[in-house]
Formats: sequence, C-alpha cells, structure tokens
Amino acid sequence: MSLITATGCAGLVAGTLSTLLGDRRAILAAQATASSLFLVHFLCLGARTGTLMCLLGLVQMAVRCRTRPSRGLELLYGLTVPAALAVAALTWQGPLSALSAAGFLLATLGRWQGAVGPMRLFFVAATLVGAGHNALAGSAFGLASDAMALTGHGWSLWRAGVGRGAATATA
Repeated sequence: MSLITATGCAGLVAGTLSTLLGDRRAILAAQATASSLFLVHFLCLGARTGTLMCLLGLVQMAVRCRTRPSRGLELLYGLTVPAALAVAALTWQGPLSALSAAGFLLATLGRWQGAVGPMRLFFVAATLVGAGHNALAGSAFGLASDAMALTGHGWSLWRAGVGRGAATATA
C-alpha cells in the first residue's frame, strides 16, 4: 500500500471516529490526528492548498484543545482565518478554492464553540461545503469521507437529542 493510500485511509478512519466521540477535546484530538494524516496525504499528492489548510487547522485544534487558551493563543487562532484566505487566494482554482475557504471558515467557527452540539452543527455545514468541493474536484474518496462524516455527525446529534429539545452541550 502506498503512503498516499495509507495516510488517506487512516485519515478517513480518524476523521470518522471524531464524528462519533462525545467529548469536545477528544473530538478535536481525533480531528487533529486526521488532519495530520491528511497533511501528509496532500503533501504526497502535491496538493499545496490542502496541505496548508490542514496545517492551519492543526494550529486551530492545538489552541482549542486547551481549556482556557491565553490571549496570545486566541490571537494565533484568529490569524489562521486571514492565513487561510491568503492560501485560497494565492492558490486560486475558482470555485474549488472558494469552497475550500468557506469550509475552513465554518470548521473554524465550529472549533471555537464551547459546547459539542453547536460545534457539530458547524461541522455538518463545513462538511456539506466540502462535499461541494469534492464533487467539483471529482474526488470519490473525498465524497465517501463526506458521507461518513455527515452520517457520524447526524447520528451523534440524534443520539444527543439536538433539535428535539435536549441539551446541546452533550452532543
């Protein structure tokens, strides 16, 4: 099995696992694992935008895994947004780049949430935008990943009763 295939498959497993976990920090840690694997995957493919977006996402997850990040870390988190927009602009591929940036921004809002329920809802929105990106890119692997993420988040939201009057903090 090639490194590209191995990191892609392992990233898919870690990303899907993140959708099924109930603890905010565990979700972010699993996402960080997936992002690390996809960073290597995209690097091996020569996909600069994907590599850089994964790196910026890792910065966000490192900051948000902390219970109370310092002001300096919060600033670092905030700086990932203009950095991601710059990456999208500098590697512009039309709608693919626009969807990548929009998905990153939605995931950024999700990671900022203190409660799991709202975090998941932003991740669902980010995944839907990512599915648009993957459809335009013709990535069957990416679309399979999106389908698994939507299924996992949907199941976890249903399990927690989000949208049915239950507390969103436990989603």
